Amino acid sequence: MWPLTNGLRCLTGPEAALFRGGVGMMVDQLVGELNAEPDDAAAPFIDEEPTADFGFHPPRWYSMWEPDQKVWLLERVTTSLLAARSAPPHSAIFEATVEAVYIEIADLIAMEITTGTPIQRGSWRGSLLDAYVQRCPEDSLLGALQFEATTIDPCLPPSVTKQWNAAQSHSDDSTENESIDASQKANSKADPARSNEASRSEEPDWMAWWTSVIERLVDATYGPRLYHGAERLRDGDPELLIRYLRSKGVNDKFMQRIPPLRSRGQTQAAIERIQTIVFQGE
Repeated sequence: MWPLTNGLRCLTGPEAALFRGGVGMMVDQLVGELNAEPDDAAAPFIDEEPTADFGFHPPRWYSMWEPDQKVWLLERVTTSLLAARSAPPHSAIFEATVEAVYIEIADLIAMEITTGTPIQRGSWRGSLLDAYVQRCPEDSLLGALQFEATTIDPCLPPSVTKQWNAAQSHSDDSTENESIDASQKANSKADPARSNEASRSEEPDWMAWWTSVIERLVDATYGPRLYHGAERLRDGDPELLIRYLRSKGVNDKFMQRIPPLRSRGQTQAAIERIQTIVFQGE
């Protein structure tokens, strides 16, 4: 169980399903890293396309460790958030690991948007909305969120996006907008590339919008992550850091704990425990 904003408990329902999905993708990546041959990593030339980078990077307190240490971190977090295991000591490494799971989900949502995958049951955006509805049923933003996220989306016909843009315009600018549309139509015949560029510039920043939904969900579920504030004080006066940690009710080891190095057998056993939890509903 984990200290959530509504008490010491586990994630359930859509929240648990979303978290399981993110952890499952991360474990698959780590298994690939652990199984990679050393000669492959040192090869002077790799005839493969580089992995797409959507601009989301996990926190340094998670990404800085070796693959076997990351598996250990994910196992401690997953067994506490999704099973009956007691939460580990409050530490920067565990806060960052939980955050890393949601950053992975943001990356997967970016991939959905880029590839044109529609919002549907089982999609990452659909799963995120289900989790958000469970965690924040009384949220004042929920009505608008459900409409915008399920009806207005870059995967739907361009006419829908144009309708969304039109609704955001002021009524007293309607005449001016009509003249602009007319000029854009004329320009599109002469220069289709310019027309496409203008159309893209009118579209909402959907990735920023979905990222804000994830941030809102994480804040509502876990509350403030203390390691953000502690990180800013880490290289300064040690007394300031100690006072900050004590004011938040955590001990001085909050920033000092590190994941242990694990043997191949220990790491494989941890992977199997995670997979048992992640794939239990399939």
